[in-house]
Amino acid sequence: MPREERATWKSNYFLKIIQLLDDYPKCFIVGADNVGSKQMQQIRMSLSGKAVVLMGKNTMMRKAIRGHLENNPALEKLLPHIRGNVGFVFTKEDLSEIRDMLLANKVPAAAHAGAIAPCEVTVPAQNTGLGPEKTSFSQALRITTKISRGTIEILSDVCFCLPRLSGPLNSLGPLAPPASPLSGQPPENSFKQ
Repeated sequence: MPREERATWKSNYFLKIIQLLDDYPKCFIVGADNVGSKQMQQIRMSLSGKAVVLMGKNTMMRKAIRGHLENNPALEKLLPHIRGNVGFVFTKEDLSEIRDMLLANKVPAAAHAGAIAPCEVTVPAQNTGLGPEKTSFSQALRITTKISRGTIEILSDVCFCLPRLSGPLNSLGPLAPPASPLSGQPPENSFKQ
């Protein structure tokens, strides 16, 4: 992108943020870690007509808000929350309705190597329902088990969030609660069946 186009794009972005801050009385700051483009597209489609999703660079968002503080000093409360991969959802509707729509688009995802766990993953002591042929799987995860009535039983709660364990965890599918994309709420702290 040539320098002139970049400057034009930035000025248009600042104008867009200021216009949205003026037009919409309510907004969410939402985390967008581990949110794919297809999921983001579905979120935008489900919110069309009710809310506007705006993503961008944090420094540009902060700069636009600081420039708009003289018109609306209450916006200063937003500045400390613009950290990490975040965006804005502007709306005129009821916040709980929009939040429910965002949560409806939350998708569980399996662990993968290199991913940062959004929370502590705990597998509780329970009967897994897996047959005794899967004991090597439990041993690879260093989970103490016993065979009870033809199935594997986990003897004690096991807490782990190690990248070397993410490969075997993928074979189980989504174990941990998904990262809370666009929800604003922290995920639950344990896996329960």
